[in-house]
Formats: sequence, structure tokens, C-alpha cells
Amino acid sequence: MKPLGKLLYSIGTNSYFTLVKAISPFNIRANKLCKGQVGLNQKIAENEAKFTEKSIWFHVSSLGEFEQGKPVMEALKKSYPQYRLVATFFSPSGYESKLNDSICDAVYYLPFESKTNADWLIETLKPAMAFWVKYDFWYYYLQALENKKIPVFLLAAQFRSNQIFFKPIGAFHQEMLHYFSFIFNQNQHSEDLLKTIGIKQQMVTGDNRYDRVIQITQSLGDIPYINEFKQQELTIVAGSSYVNEETFLAKALIGLNLKCKLIIAPHFVEDERIASIEKIFEGKCIRYSQLNTSTPLQNFQVLILDGMGLLARTYRYADAAFIGGGYWENGLHNSLEAAAFGMPLAFGPKINRFPEAKELVQTEIATIINQQTDFDNWITKVLNDENYRNSVSEKSRNFVNQNKGATEKVMNKIIEIVKS
Repeated sequence: MKPLGKLLYSIGTNSYFTLVKAISPFNIRANKLCKGQVGLNQKIAENEAKFTEKSIWFHVSSLGEFEQGKPVMEALKKSYPQYRLVATFFSPSGYESKLNDSICDAVYYLPFESKTNADWLIETLKPAMAFWVKYDFWYYYLQALENKKIPVFLLAAQFRSNQIFFKPIGAFHQEMLHYFSFIFNQNQHSEDLLKTIGIKQQMVTGDNRYDRVIQITQSLGDIPYINEFKQQELTIVAGSSYVNEETFLAKALIGLNLKCKLIIAPHFVEDERIASIEKIFEGKCIRYSQLNTSTPLQNFQVLILDGMGLLARTYRYADAAFIGGGYWENGLHNSLEAAAFGMPLAFGPKINRFPEAKELVQTEIATIINQQTDFDNWITKVLNDENYRNSVSEKSRNFVNQNKGATEKVMNKIIEIVKS
């Protein structure tokens, strides 16, 4: 089955790249991805030629996986200062957001996969070790690392029994997992599944995001204008929102005549997307990029964050958060960033792939929103019941603190493996 699996994989990936190129004139994100590939190898080669030292290479799909891996990046920089840290992204939004992140010595798009590109990139980056975060497996890159005997680790792995790795036709995809020198799992279920396909180099460490969100609560300063916008009013943040979340908010704003402030941080910040939010909240909102010292903030009830990198810092101003993406499978965004600051949460019902979201619901920190009445009931309780807010705030902070420590476990094992 492996030759057939490899053939189907090659056909699938090549078809995907062809589709991305075909729709790029009509799709903003596809266009950015294709433009990012133009002259990419030359750009990487010219920059990497300036350096002789080896690197620690992190590949992530997008921003969320970068943040998930960041505590380990910081720990590696301290333990192995002789190496540069290089990150590659597949997603334009992640790449654009972290292009100038101070933890990285270089940030690149990942060249579209091929055996030639994989062999070339590894020769160019000279990684002493490599890390994948959660997923976004690319066969030829993993194979090239294996062929060069370069240790490659999978962080924050989370597997489900319905994935192709654990099916009779999954031999080729299982091979990709066997290329990892060691796999660090978020939960016991993932470890048990990996054992069924003969993977022994693994352990349960938990989710590095808990360590990351705790770091965020301890390190972030004020954001200009937010306190002036919030003033003394209760504030709801819609984090990484889509139309679903924004529609619930807008209907409640009008139907319940809400007395609060709203901060909308949409997942995508292109002008067309921002304009659609302005239409929903017509006459009540202002873009963050439009603020200055003379802006009459008291005239606006809704603030739209129309730039990247502001959301995690904004949760500190929130009294509650409505997390985006929970209305389709695998869509829910990071709820832990908000939970770390201690507040009631809400999100859509598609949470089967998010164990932390399930636990937040079970502990009554988070509420599932299926329809408008659910949202109206939740936001009314948030705004009118101070005891509820205070109780959930304490439970939320405790929940995050009780799950920290994955980074230390990961680092202890990496140091052990690299030394051996």
C-alpha cells in the first residue's frame, strides 16, 4: 500500500498547489501564498549565505501553532545559544504576523513541497534539530531530515482514531510519523493510538499553549487607547471572530440594548472583511487604526481591531470573551488566551477536536452558543451578575495554572536525546 499511498499523496499535493495558483487572482490568501513563493528560494539562499552556524528549525502551519511552540523556542534559545532559530510558515497570516518576531533569527515561507525543495532547504538551513508543531506534515521534508540523520520532534501532537494514520490504507502516512525522532503528545488518547502503529518514541507532556498564555499574562503592557475606549464599562471581546459571532453580537446589541463595550478582533483583517463588520455595526464602530489622541471614543460602542498581533494583549481588558470559529469542525480558535486572564467564555458547538474547550465547558467556565437565545442569555448573565463573573474568573485562572508545565517536560527529554 505504501507505493499507492505515495502516488496518491503526490497527486493530492500537486493538485492542491495547482488549485492555489489557479484561484490566486480571485482569493486574497491564495494570492499572498503564491506571491510569497516567487523568488523564495533565492531569498532564503541569499540570507542564509551570511551565516555559517547551524540552526534550530521550527515549521508551523500558522500563527496558532507558532504561539503553541514559542515557549519551547525560548527554552531552546537558552539551552543552545550557539544555534540560530529559523521558522517557516505555510499560512500567509502566520508569516505576516511573525515576520519580525524577536525570538526568530529568520522567518520564511515554506517552499512548496517537492523532493528537490526539501533536500535543498535542509542543506541551506543546516538544522541541528527540527520541530513540527501539532501537524502540517510534509513527506519529503520529513524524509530529507531522516536521510540526513537530523533529529526532528513533533510538539503538542493530538491524534484521533478516524485519521488516516490509523486506518488499513494509512501505511504511507504512518511512515511520516515514524520519521519523527520523538513525539510529544497533548493527551493519553494520542499516545495510545500511536502505540497501535508501533510508535514507541513518545510521551504525554500536555499542551504547551498553557505555558504560553501564562507568559502572555505576565509580560504584556498596555495597548494605547483601549482603556480610554473601555472607560468604566464592561467589555466583551470577540476573538478571531467570523460572521457568525459578529451577527450574534450585533443582534444582541440592538435587541437587548446592551450597555457595554465591544471589541471585535476578526480572524482576517483585509479591508473587505473590516468593511463587512462596519456594515453590521453601522454607526456604532471605529477601526483601531483610525484612533488618535483627538478621537471622541465616547461616541463609539464597538472597536474593530484591524491589525495583526493585538488580540492576545487585548484580552486583559475583557470582562468576557466570545471565541471565534466554533461553528465548523476544526475551526475553533485559541480559547486559552482569554481563559488565562480569567473571564467567562462562549463559543460555537463544534469542539470535539478541542479537549481544552470541552473541559472549559465541563467546568462551567465556557458556554456553548447554538442560537441567538443562547447568546442573549449568556451575555445578559455576564453583564448583570457580578458574582458569576468573579466566580468564573477564579475558576478560569486556576484551570490554566493547573495545566502548565509541558515545556519543562519537553525540554528535559530533548536535552536527553540530543546528548545521547
